[in-house]
Amino acid sequence: MQNHKGEIKLFLHQNFINILLISETHFTTKKYFSIPRDKFYYYYNNHPDGTAHGGTAILIKDTIEHNELLKYEKDSIQATSIKVKGFPCEITITAVYCPP
Repeated sequence: MQNHKGEIKLFLHQNFINILLISETHFTTKKYFSIPRDKFYYYYNNHPDGTAHGGTAILIKDTIEHNELLKYEKDSIQATSIKVKGFPCEITITAVYCPP
């Protein structure tokens, strides 16, 4: 994803994306994605063994009221979750990766 940061930013803008869920990010503590926090917040979850496979991420527009929930990190599944406010009720949104 880091190599495609420009494409992702363009996609978000051209398609008026408010929330983007990403699975299989392949991030580690040394290899990760960064995006300026002036328009989007970024939450992520890497594979617990520290190697570049699996993983999840959520990009959410900074104008949407939300908070991050606990991450779920197991070898068999990874999940990043947020709770979105401002609708008639709160909505939990989760990006999940579960290998075949």
